[in-house]
Amino acid sequence: MRKGLLISGYHSISQASWSDFIVNQVADISWSIIALPPRYFSWRMRGNPLSIGQLAPKHLDQNYDVLLATSSIDLATVQSIYPALRQTPSILYFHDNQFAYPASNNPQSVVDWQITAIYSAIRADKLVFNSQYNQDSFLSGVKKLLKKMPDLVPKQLAITLQQKATVLAVPIQKQTIGKKPTPEKNQKLRIVWNHRWEWDKSPELLESIINKLQKHSENFELIITGQQFRTVPVSFKRIQLQSKLISHCQFVEDKNQYQQMLTTCDVVLSTAIHEFQGIAVLEAVEAGCVPLLPNRLSYPEMFEANYLYLGEGSL
Repeated sequence: MRKGLLISGYHSISQASWSDFIVNQVADISWSIIALPPRYFSWRMRGNPLSIGQLAPKHLDQNYDVLLATSSIDLATVQSIYPALRQTPSILYFHDNQFAYPASNNPQSVVDWQITAIYSAIRADKLVFNSQYNQDSFLSGVKKLLKKMPDLVPKQLAITLQQKATVLAVPIQKQTIGKKPTPEKNQKLRIVWNHRWEWDKSPELLESIINKLQKHSENFELIITGQQFRTVPVSFKRIQLQSKLISHCQFVEDKNQYQQMLTTCDVVLSTAIHEFQGIAVLEAVEAGCVPLLPNRLSYPEMFEANYLYLGEGSL
């Protein structure tokens, strides 16, 4: 049997779901996995070649038939400093990319991360993106960044990278919990917002929507869920305190319980300003929810216009 090494640079729920699918479905390869914990993002972005050596050194001195790494991994450095991996065919999987940050939220070190991503993309034999939006924003970002450089840049690099790129979305598994329950008479419309509790999911817009609904109708019930990290945006703290419409406002760790909850909801709402596929939304749609999504990011390539709202400066 062939051997593969999978390196996940920031092993959050969505990346764990992706890697589990790879290991289970690509069964003709015996996989070894190195998964870096989802914390200290800046250190993960720059320190991952050193960190994987500390976390799983035994995996780095073996010969493999394929190396599959997420795009937060500094692949060029990893394949340079670990001799056994230098000739291993490599695939760089773009769960996200560092060129699509909203302009108002660009980290100070973003250019450094972008250059590293370019080196990794050059080093990889194949580039795989989870949406067309992800691929397009990466390649256009490469072009824009290189245009800012003073001299001696490869003008055709984006074209070269595109030639070895493909789009392959993370699959959504069929629900096994059961059918959506029949709504009761006069039942409130249940809206679920199921995203990470971070700035890029626009909690301020979510808070404004909740306030608007609360003033104009009591025929709604909101379910707020999603993974939380060390720092929680202040909007979520206000949401937890002020809204009578919210019947649930916390992370559901048990996957079966989470899926069961989704089947009781009618609408899945996204307010994201930074997203590359939208697995949480797709899971809710699979459970029977009608999507209500911003007309941006990857959503227009997945859903028709009547499921998308403009969301530009107006509720």
